[in-house]
Amino acid sequence: MDEQLVDKQSEKKALRTTLRADRRAVYGEDPGRRSREAEAILAHAAGIVADIEELAARREEAGDPAPRVAAFHPTPTEADVMPLASALAARGAELVFPAAAGAELEWIRWDGVSAFADSPGRGFGKEPAGERLGSDALSEAVLVLAPALSVDRSGTRIGHGAGFYDRALTTLPSEARVVVVIHPHELLAAGTLPREEHDVPIREVLTADGFVSLVTSDPA
Repeated sequence: MDEQLVDKQSEKKALRTTLRADRRAVYGEDPGRRSREAEAILAHAAGIVADIEELAARREEAGDPAPRVAAFHPTPTEADVMPLASALAARGAELVFPAAAGAELEWIRWDGVSAFADSPGRGFGKEPAGERLGSDALSEAVLVLAPALSVDRSGTRIGHGAGFYDRALTTLPSEARVVVVIHPHELLAAGTLPREEHDVPIREVLTADGFVSLVTSDPA
């Protein structure tokens, strides 16, 4: 294996350990903070919600399927995207959530109201009990709300290490949006994170402090 690649993988492993410890320290001891920040995330995503609502109305009028949006059910210390997911479902989006399925993510439809159950996959959040759509469901998605441990302002994302999202995001249509939802302190300075060839560049980040386009790096 290439020595430089080994160095990057070792650096990522160490970063994941540090980032997870930071999350536990900040959010594990104050679960109320995460709940409060979930409402801020929803408020900062007003533009996203409005865009999806408008698209859903146009598609309904044309007799086309509802716009598909992929979200994730957060683990206890991840940024809570569920109020946003609920708002998108209420405004006409078709929500899908990831499920453990071997080396690839499988996607399950959520009706916007039904309860979630524990996932059998290690490190996964909860899963809905809806229809399973297979591993290529993102080929019809217009928006992905993706998890991460951190993103830097040059668009490098570091996930949990299994590569699930890097592989899944390659199946998206070219016009689909990917918005990574993380805690404010997990958006780092440009060039902070090591990037490998398989890492999918990120252009948009949403935190409780605001929406950030990494094209301009301006919070909104």
